[in-house]
Amino acid sequence: MLLTEKEYKNTMTSEFVDCTHSAENFNSKEFDEYVNGNLIGMLGKMNIDLIYETKDGKFRHIIFNTQLHNVHYIVIIDLTEKTILGHYVLDINKEYSINTD
Repeated sequence: MLLTEKEYKNTMTSEFVDCTHSAENFNSKEFDEYVNGNLIGMLGKMNIDLIYETKDGKFRHIIFNTQLHNVHYIVIIDLTEKTILGHYVLDINKEYSINTD
């Protein structure tokens, strides 16, 4: 499910901690199906770049690099409910008015 900006920002419940190298696997089958069903077709080939968790342990943000400059796809996992909450497209160019010409 594509999250609105408000829904995305509501997952920023506390400071974030980089857990890229230490995060435990989330349900890999469900995660792979979600990525293949929701992300690949929209933005092409992507790689996981970073993984952050909120210090309060509520949310995990899995950040994908895309083939588009400064555009990241973020899958948000609700760690309390152990479900994929949804995804958000963070376009840094748009967010910070960066001219890409």
